[in-house]
Amino acid sequence: AKLDSAVNIHSVERFLGELRDRMVADRLVERSLPKTFARPFEVKRENVAPPEKVGGNLFGGFVPYIIILLCFVGAMYPAMDLTAGEKERGTMEMLLCSPVARVDLVLGKFLMVLTGSLSAMGFMLLSMGVTAAIGGSLLMGGGGGARGGGSSLMGVLPLIDPLGLLGVLAMVFPVAVLFSASIFTIALFAKSYKEAQSYVGPSVIVVILPAMIGLLPGVDLNARLALVPILNLSLVCKEMLSGVWHWPYIALIFGSSCVYAAAALFLAVRMFNREDVIFRT
Repeated sequence: AKLDSAVNIHSVERFLGELRDRMVADRLVERSLPKTFARPFEVKRENVAPPEKVGGNLFGGFVPYIIILLCFVGAMYPAMDLTAGEKERGTMEMLLCSPVARVDLVLGKFLMVLTGSLSAMGFMLLSMGVTAAIGGSLLMGGGGGARGGGSSLMGVLPLIDPLGLLGVLAMVFPVAVLFSASIFTIALFAKSYKEAQSYVGPSVIVVILPAMIGLLPGVDLNARLALVPILNLSLVCKEMLSGVWHWPYIALIFGSSCVYAAAALFLAVRMFNREDVIFRT
């Protein structure tokens, strides 16, 4: 009954609208006036922003969110295996007996974790890009996907500033170092691989929440938020993908991220030198 009532109201409104237009047209004809007399101009909405700005506004918050999450997840499993996993397998003691400084051991393990983090991010972004390109060409090109694949993809996906994408990758590097060193330190306290999972797993929430805040409308980059880790990366990447480059904020964010990463790496080296942490089995 409610659906029929809504349909009837819509039909009545459409009928009255058409009747109004006919009456106006007839009166204009009687007075020999043009049809544009009652409506001298039309108002149209048109987005005059460049494609990079449109694409940055649509995907500027989503892309950094994915990159941050991939960096963190890519560093989780190598870090847990190289710390708690070696404790559980009993290979940590053999490694410590080798004539290698502990700082070198930490840096070697850390670089392995960092490689896993950056590789996971790079391969996943490459996979997503290839999938989007092939899917867009098949969706819009139909049977002749090879003919109109590139143009159809450009019509479907908003353009993103390529320099902004390179800037995002550059800004992500110190954050990947921060993730790798932090997860390495946390997993080093665990006695086993499962215990390391229970320590590192909940920390994903700490990473996701600031990245999600950067997706919210009305949260703009300023000097105070530029010092908040992860959130500052999400906000500045959204600006760079839109083609907006705030160089003072970019320098502040990159510098603060490097400081946080260096502090996390220093803590990892210090924890690796503690016997009660290394031999906690």
